[in-house]
Order: sequence, then C-alpha cells, then structure tokens
Amino acid sequence: MFPAGAPGFGLLLLRISVAVMLVTLEFPSGEMPGSIWHLVGIVALAALICVGLFTPASCTLCCLIEMICLWGLTRTEALHVSVSVVVTAALGLLGPGAFSIDARLFGRRIIVPSPE
Repeated sequence: MFPAGAPGFGLLLLRISVAVMLVTLEFPSGEMPGSIWHLVGIVALAALICVGLFTPASCTLCCLIEMICLWGLTRTEALHVSVSVVVTAALGLLGPGAFSIDARLFGRRIIVPSPE
C-alpha cells in the first residue's frame, strides 16, 4: 500500500511535481493574488501534497481546482492543464508512498496477539 524504494521515490517526485504544477497554475506570473487567503490556501494544499498528508483528499481538491482553471483557456493551455488533472488523479489513486506522513500515520501495523 505504501511502496518504498524506487517506486516510493517515484511517488515522492510525483507529489512534488503535482504541488509545483498547482502553484504555477494558480500564480503563472509569480504575482500575488488579490486575497491573502487564496495564497494561503493554495500554498497549504501544495504543502499537504508535498509531504503526503491526506493524499487522496488533497489530490481530489487539487483536481477540482485544476478543472476550474480549465475554464476559458485556449486549446493548447487546456491540454496542458488537462494533463495536470490526469497526473493529479493518478497520484490520488496510487497513494503517497512510503516517504510520506500518510505512511507514518496509516502504514502497516504488526498486531501481536495477547498472551492468554
């Protein structure tokens, strides 16, 4: 459920790339948004994805934001954002990997039977 080794490292790279795509999609020219809460929300969501905390929920929210950004884009821009949505959905379905907070919170547990 939480792959380690090369697959886990690949998922870490995927989480980082999804977070970077989200921030660059929301702030393409690097300028500050009109609302500080918009900035805080996007950066917080990107941080949750980077560290792998609540990954399925974070990826779902990220997909929704990216799909809203599709509105009014040209064909080429819409294609790039659509690929970003697909990558984010894939990350949400694959899970965070072993190098994440989710793995520490919800990872494998060894259940020791109680002595009788």
